[in-house]
Amino acid sequence: MKLLRSAVYAASAVALLGQPVSAFDPLSRSNVVNYWGQNSVSYSGGKEGDLIDYCRDGTVNVFAIAFISQIQNSRPILNLASHCEQTFPGSTLLNCPKIGQDIMACQSNGKAIVISIGGASGAYSLPDAASGRAFADQVWDLFLGGSSSTRPFGDAVLDGVDLDLESGQNTGYAAFVDALRSKFASSSRPFYITAAPQCPYPDMATKEALEHSWFDLVWVQFYNNHCGVHNFGSESSSFNFATWNNWATTVSQNKNVRVLLGVPGGPGAAGSGIISAAQLDTVLAAVQSYSNFGGVMMWDAGISKQSGLAASAGRFLRGSGSSGVLEIPQPPVAPPSIAVPTITPPHVDVPTITAPLSPVVPLITSAQSAQQPSPTAAHAPALAPTPADPSTATTTLDVAAATPTLNVKVSDDSKPFRGYNPEWVTAWDWQGRPYKIPSTKSGQLSLFDAAGFDIVVEATCRK
Repeated sequence: MKLLRSAVYAASAVALLGQPVSAFDPLSRSNVVNYWGQNSVSYSGGKEGDLIDYCRDGTVNVFAIAFISQIQNSRPILNLASHCEQTFPGSTLLNCPKIGQDIMACQSNGKAIVISIGGASGAYSLPDAASGRAFADQVWDLFLGGSSSTRPFGDAVLDGVDLDLESGQNTGYAAFVDALRSKFASSSRPFYITAAPQCPYPDMATKEALEHSWFDLVWVQFYNNHCGVHNFGSESSSFNFATWNNWATTVSQNKNVRVLLGVPGGPGAAGSGIISAAQLDTVLAAVQSYSNFGGVMMWDAGISKQSGLAASAGRFLRGSGSSGVLEIPQPPVAPPSIAVPTITPPHVDVPTITAPLSPVVPLITSAQSAQQPSPTAAHAPALAPTPADPSTATTTLDVAAATPTLNVKVSDDSKPFRGYNPEWVTAWDWQGRPYKIPSTKSGQLSLFDAAGFDIVVEATCRK
């Protein structure tokens, strides 16, 4: 089996090595990072290709494989959507030799590949230092420079670990990073630790680790929050790249850590922060002057390739200019009109939705972060669909609270919905733009991104 994998790897490397390959430089100011593995482009009717499909040119420098979405008894649980479903015998751990071949071929073309822990939905808490150190041992043996008979990507040795922590008890991640660093010190090759905090500072989910441990690159999610790129240049702008550069130079253990601008890769990638190529050029031109600027991160590979935003950003950062042609398309058809009575009492029942609901997508149940809104399609594992019955869903608007909320109620008598809670609601704002809004575990949805929505036309549920 090893011989076969090595032969395939060698053939892939030859196919990719048509020109001189530059090694990954973590101190570069023009790195482009993509997440890969969750097939988020499927929300817009596309399909994410194999990892190797995104490594054949010089656009992207780093790929973060998403995700280790759960930790059980110090063991990682991988979720790679439809890319890999085979497990090791008697185990829940995925066995993905084809992805391992792709990883090695991408590395031969100068790409760095890290495994990302977390996401918007998951159960990846490390509540104390002991759990952090125990988990570091597992990650080292299964993905990095250690050894195990059940390595998910076979002979491939990844280049590091990314922390995309958005919920849970994460005090133990500082010890996790420190334990990995001690293992890195005995290796002859470099390994990297990266993080993807959300832009409100400090990011509570990664605060402990970011203050006390050594990171090489931090790509901040400047979307789905008030401090996102969509507020850059506004009169009362809350865009806060300067705050994160200050963290890098005054708080970070590594004063040379690179801070990357994290943006959605195109339409459908997030609830807010989606911008055109020309707008991104304007933001990049402004933040390039910061001392620790390191490039751009996008969620995710499928969406940013489909939109062309990754290629455009790469050209801008490397001095050849942007095409500036990527624009945000408007929905071709206006959402259906549903008469809703004027809201005067605190709770008003909206008539049952007549438009068909999207298929039920079972996701890993976890409490959503109370710190800030979680991403929408971004950073959420995508699994196999289950049919839904739209006739049993009703919605209720709650206007008594300071922040309007919307509850999606599903009848317990309906077998297709039994045991499911709302995960996403899709709505249109007054300009006709669609948004997918994440719910809390209880099924309550915060309408955080606009003044309000007139019509809710579909809801997706999770088990």
